[in-house]
Amino acid sequence: MTRILLLFVLAMSCGGGDDPSVPPPGNGGGTPFWTQLDFSQAEDLGYQPRYRSDTERVPPGQITLVDVTEEAGLGNAVSGGNIHGVGAAFADINGDDLPDIVVVGGKTIINEQLFPPLLYLNQGDGTFRDATAESGLAAILDGRDCYSVAAGDYDGDGDRDLYVGAQPTDVLLRNCTDGSGVCFEDATTVAGAGGPPSDSSLTVTGSGKIVSFGDFDSDGDLDLVSASKTLPRPYAYLLRNNGDGTFTDISVETEVRAARSGNPCAVMWSDYDNDGDPDLWIWNDRGGHILLRNEAGERFEDVTELSGLDQVGIRNPMGIDAADIDHDGDLDYYISNIKNNPLLRNNGDGTFTDITHSAGTAGEYGWGLAFEDFNNDSFADIFVAQEDNMPNLLFQNLGVVPSVFHRIEIPRIAAIHRGNAHNVAVAFADYNRDGKVDVLTAMTDGSRVTLYRNDTDMGSNQWLHVAVRDADAGESTEGIGARVAVKTGDLIQFRDITGGSSRASQNQLSVRFGLRNYTGAEWVAVVWPSGRQIIVTGVEGGQRLVLPRPQ
Repeated sequence: MTRILLLFVLAMSCGGGDDPSVPPPGNGGGTPFWTQLDFSQAEDLGYQPRYRSDTERVPPGQITLVDVTEEAGLGNAVSGGNIHGVGAAFADINGDDLPDIVVVGGKTIINEQLFPPLLYLNQGDGTFRDATAESGLAAILDGRDCYSVAAGDYDGDGDRDLYVGAQPTDVLLRNCTDGSGVCFEDATTVAGAGGPPSDSSLTVTGSGKIVSFGDFDSDGDLDLVSASKTLPRPYAYLLRNNGDGTFTDISVETEVRAARSGNPCAVMWSDYDNDGDPDLWIWNDRGGHILLRNEAGERFEDVTELSGLDQVGIRNPMGIDAADIDHDGDLDYYISNIKNNPLLRNNGDGTFTDITHSAGTAGEYGWGLAFEDFNNDSFADIFVAQEDNMPNLLFQNLGVVPSVFHRIEIPRIAAIHRGNAHNVAVAFADYNRDGKVDVLTAMTDGSRVTLYRNDTDMGSNQWLHVAVRDADAGESTEGIGARVAVKTGDLIQFRDITGGSSRASQNQLSVRFGLRNYTGAEWVAVVWPSGRQIIVTGVEGGQRLVLPRPQ
C-alpha cells in the first residue's frame, strides 16, 4: 500500500526564497493534514500537468472587479436592516450546480422599515431571476428581524438548506425543492432548532445573531452554532445534529461560549492547529473575543490567552476568514475591524503574530471579507468591504515571504443613508463559470445589492475549482469541514470548506485555487476530520472538479 505521510515543512528550497511558493529555511511550517494520504485507491484522471517556464508564461493584469448588477438582473434587489443586520449567500438552491443568491435583512434603525429576504436564481447565462415569493422564503421570514445566513445540507437529502440568525429565534429552512419548483419550509420547531429566544428589547438596537454550520464532532452530519448579544451578556449555543433531521442543544456540556462583553459579530469554524477537528472563533464588537479549541468533538477549551490572541489590538471585529497566505502549511487569519484589520500569521505552534502593518492590510472600516485568489497566481488575496461611502478594498498578495500585499480600491455605489450603511455583507463565488472569483455585497440602508464580476486578465495563469458532493461513507456535510488540497510541483495549496464565515454570510460551497504556471494538478485530495479521503491524480486545470467522481 502506497502512503505518503504529509507531516512536512513544504520541501525547503536551496535557493533561500527565490521561489516564493516554497518557504525558505526558518520560515516555520505546518502539518496541514492530521492523517496519511492513501494513494492506493486514488483515481487517475489521465492528465499530465505541464509547467510553463517563465519564457512561456504570460503574467496577469491588474485585478479588476466590475459592477454588473444591472445587466445581471439584480437592479431591483435591495437590502436593509439594523447596523448589524444583513447576511448574503451564494448557494445552489435548485440543484442545477449554479450558485444562486440569498440575502436576509431586518429592521432599519432609521424608521424601523422591515426589509424582506431575497432569492435570485442563477440562469446560467450571467443573469439572475427573482424567485423570492415562489420559494416561500418571503412568507417564512415575514416580519422577522434577520441578521445572518448559512447554507448546508443538514438532513442529508442532497440539497442546500438555510439557517438564518433572527429575532426572536433563529430559523431553520428546509429545502423542499423538487420537479415542481424551488421550495422552502420552516423546519425550526420540528427539528428542535432556533435556540433560546432573544430579549425583545434587542430589536433594532444593533445587536447581531451570527450562525454557522460545522461538523464539530466529525460524525458526518452538520451541527449548528449561533452567537448573539443577549442580556445580561453575550451568548452562544451549539446544536448537535442527531442524524435524523433533529438537533439537541449541547451548549452546557461542551462549554461553548462567547466572551463576556460586547456583541458577537465574527463567528467561524476553523481548524487553526491542524489536529483534524474544527475549532470555534467568536469575536465580539466592542467587547472581547474568544478562540475555543475543539477537544476531540467532546468539549471546548478556551485558548485565547494561550494562543496570544488576547494581546491582539482589536476593538470592533466584524468578520473573519482563513487561508494559508504564505504556503507554510497552516491557516492564517484576517479579521475586519475599525482602522486596523488584523492579519494574523499562524506560527505553527498554537500562537499567532499580528503582521498587519508590515503586510499592508490595515484598511479603514472593515466588514465582510474573504481570502480568494483573484488573479489565479496561487496566492490568496483579500477582499474587504467598507462602510458608508468608503471604497471597498482588495489587497493583492505579492507572493513574497514575509507576506506583503498591494492595496487596490474598488469603487462602490453611494449609500442612500450614510450612517446606517454600516454592515456590508459579502459573499464569493464563480457565478458565471469562467474560472474567476466574483463578489456580491449587500448593505443595511436600503441600497441595492452589488454584483462585481471579476474581469481580470489572467494571462496564462490556470485555475481549478473543487466541489464535494457526498455520496457514501455516512457523510452528509457536502464537504463542509473537509480540507481540500491541490499539489502542483513543490507546492501544496489547501483550503477548508466552511458553512458560514466572513461577515454573517456564506460563500459558494467549493474551494477555488489558482495554479499559476501549471496547466493542471499532480493530485487533488479531500480529507474529512473523520479520516475519510477522496484522491484523484492527473487533474486538468481550467475546470470545476466535483468529487467524488460519477461511477
